[in-house]
Parts: sequence; C-alpha cells; structure tokens
Amino acid sequence: MPELAFELVDEAGFDEIPQPAQPGARCQTCDYWERIDGGRATPEAGAPDAGARATLKRQRLLAGRGVSGSYGMVAIRTDAVTRVAIGYAQFGPLSAYPRAQSIRDRYPQLPESPAPWVLTCLQVTPDADDRDDIGVRLLEAVCAELDGRGITAVEAYPERAADPWSPSPGPATVYEATGFERAAGDDRFPVYRRELTGETDADAWSGLLRASRADDEGDDWPLPLPPRRDPDDLFRLPPEKPKRPNPFGED
Repeated sequence: MPELAFELVDEAGFDEIPQPAQPGARCQTCDYWERIDGGRATPEAGAPDAGARATLKRQRLLAGRGVSGSYGMVAIRTDAVTRVAIGYAQFGPLSAYPRAQSIRDRYPQLPESPAPWVLTCLQVTPDADDRDDIGVRLLEAVCAELDGRGITAVEAYPERAADPWSPSPGPATVYEATGFERAAGDDRFPVYRRELTGETDADAWSGLLRASRADDEGDDWPLPLPPRRDPDDLFRLPPEKPKRPNPFGED
C-alpha cells in the first residue's frame, strides 16, 4: 500500500519537485513570486539563462535554511519499490516574495501582527486520484512545520479559476479544509490566513542545526549569522515601501 511522506526541499531533492498544473511552467525556474516582473514559463530549450535560473531558484529555496529552515516541501508517494513526488509547497517570509507583499499591500485591513509567513505555491500532480486530500495533508504538514519554527501566522492568496489547481497557490477549498479563513479580498482574489500557536519545537530546531552543520567542524562552528542580519526579521513585516503596480492589472 503506497504511503505519503512529506520532506523539506534540500539540494538533493530540488530536482524531485513535480511539474505544476499550469502548462509551460516549471517550479525549478519560476520566479513569479520572487519578482514583480517574474514569470512561471520554462526557459526555451537551449536558453543560456536556463541553468542560471535553476541555480538561483535552488538558492532562494535554501536561503533561510541556516536560520529558519527550507522554503519548500515535497509530498512523496512511496511503496516497496517506487518513490514518486506528487506534490509541492513553497513558503517563506514576506521579504522573500515581493509579489506577495504587493498583493498584501492592497488590503490595509489585514493584521500587521502577528506578522505572517506566506504560502505562495501548493500543487498536486493532475494524475493523483485523491488530489484535494493530498493537498490538505501537504498543507497540514507545512503548517505543522512552520508552527514548530515559531511562526505565528501563515497567509495564502489563491486565485479563482476554471481549473482551481491551475494558479500556483492551489484551490481555496483546500485552505478552507485546513483551518484557513478568508481575511480579506473578494472571491476572485481572496486572502486566506491561519493563526498558528508559534510554540517552537526544540527537536525541529535541533534538526535544522544539524542540516546547517559545516562539513569540517572547527572554530567556525556554530556558523555565525550573516552580518547585520537580525533573525527576528523573519517574524516581522518588512518596512513599508512605495506603492507597486497592481500585479493583477487594472481590470
């Protein structure tokens, strides 16, 4: 009987991220959420920047691993002989996703505290028979992971579409089934939010430190934080910035 496991994205698992539902997109090179002018489309075959985009995406997903953990999780279906990635979620602080911040700026009624992390992508492969159920279980695993890191709230921005799995955040119904509530927006562009306990899991942090351990231990271990970086920044809203263009257009 196949089992479902949930694993944080690391260097080895990056290439396992399955293809999203949207035709022509590829999670390993997508920068839609990381840039206001980013896109989901896969670089054309032989494009000189294809490798660079994949490398940059990997670096972005692992950027916070030494401080707060990976920004991605994969759902893996396994049995005695096979291992198949069938789902993927991407998440992180608002500072990592300018497009999410731009969307959030449209809704001043959203609470500034506790500052949320955002879940930008929730995808399950179309060939999965129990797609919605897998999405719910993956989303629960993500929330449990963030709760263990001390995150106190998480938000997502699913878009209404004929195929609810086509937009990268996945269907609003999956969020509703996982304890999220609509905090702002309309049916087309809602904002869903879930409050977490924020009770840090000591075992999770121990695992994080082990994953971040240097290959050769010595005087440089534990690894120092990046200069001028306050780890509490991951739990604060970024400073207010000049108004950005409406990411949805003016229609």
